[in-house]
Amino acid sequence: MKGKEWIIVSVLVVGLIVAVVLLSGRRSKAVDIKEIKSFAFGYTCGNTIYANVRYSLTLENGEYVATMKPAHVPEEEMLTFVVTKDFVEELEAFLVENEVGKWNGFDKSNTNVMDGDGFELYINTQDGTSLRAHGYMATPKNYSVVADGIAAIFEKLKE
Repeated sequence: MKGKEWIIVSVLVVGLIVAVVLLSGRRSKAVDIKEIKSFAFGYTCGNTIYANVRYSLTLENGEYVATMKPAHVPEEEMLTFVVTKDFVEELEAFLVENEVGKWNGFDKSNTNVMDGDGFELYINTQDGTSLRAHGYMATPKNYSVVADGIAAIFEKLKE
């Protein structure tokens, strides 16, 4: 191989290696959702006052506390419940069934939209594993099914 060809091939190989390293670093490993320590899922549903919705679950002093803030309700009227392990297991099973662990690292935005909707999901497990997902006018696979399912699980607390 001639000198000029060698340089071109070397640059291409190095560029390919750098691209592989950068792309592999941007992918987050799927998370095994079990033994949730804390869970927070929220999204916006419009641009009016109190248009955000939030659901959370935390393990505090050996007991689980769930909160929900429905749309069009002020923060001060957020609902709080002490929940059983059955509730936690139902939520975990739903998240696993819908492969939410694969959402880890999802971070997409449509910056061309100035007044759109977004979501955030944070899960921490008792073994220290964490999942983070976030989007603005962009959502992961089966987002609507998951958002509706989480809402349905938490809504049962009001019964």
